[in-house]
Amino acid sequence: MTKNKRNRLVTVVVVAILLIFFHYAGITGWLGQRLTPLGGTTYRWGKALAGFFNYQELVKENGLLKEEAAKLSIDYLKLAAISAENDYLKKELAFVSTSRYQYQLANVVGRLPLNEQILIIDQGSSAGLAVGQPVTVNQGVIVGRLIKVEETRSSLQLLTDTNSQLAVTAGDFKGTNGLLKGQAGNSLLLDLIPQDQELKIDDLVITSGLEEKIPRGLLVGRISQINQLVGQIFKQARVNPLFNYQNLQIVDVIK
Repeated sequence: MTKNKRNRLVTVVVVAILLIFFHYAGITGWLGQRLTPLGGTTYRWGKALAGFFNYQELVKENGLLKEEAAKLSIDYLKLAAISAENDYLKKELAFVSTSRYQYQLANVVGRLPLNEQILIIDQGSSAGLAVGQPVTVNQGVIVGRLIKVEETRSSLQLLTDTNSQLAVTAGDFKGTNGLLKGQAGNSLLLDLIPQDQELKIDDLVITSGLEEKIPRGLLVGRISQINQLVGQIFKQARVNPLFNYQNLQIVDVIK
């Protein structure tokens, strides 16, 4: 860079700094009106430069406000989740305290990597749990049973697991009128229903009490479809669970 070019660059920088200073000092307009015909141009340059720096500050402030808004949104969602969990726990504890059964509350802490229908809970034999005990949610809705129990954790097999089977009854029938089986796609099938057994859509399905450790009357779901099998001794029905098994976080084990 030549000496003349360097001098011109220094001059431009100095003039820019002076213009900004004069603008904030409130004398840029006075200079622009009283000095030379270039005064108006000088004043506009000062306004433009000051506006540029003001714009940069606004952009920075806007970014900070967006970050703060995002943090507040996250905090609100966390608070809402905690509040909902507290409400659920209060209802469960109230139900447990008035129930004729002895319950153990547990948290769902994971799933088996190769089978998402098997959940891991954080209570085990040290809390009095044993294989075969039923697991419920939402004040008496059965979702599965324990198939493995260790000292401080247990494995819960959901009713929707394809290896799950549970003796149940539906409608007003007093005994056992079917076998509930888990199906692929998180669905339930009520099988081995006698052909002469009357069923209706929306009939409640409950545990029959036939199996050891599983009392009668735990809610399973509602009948959504009835399949008449021509020439067969038994018929089938589809059952919709009363609870979304994918959202399980806290469960009750009946001891």
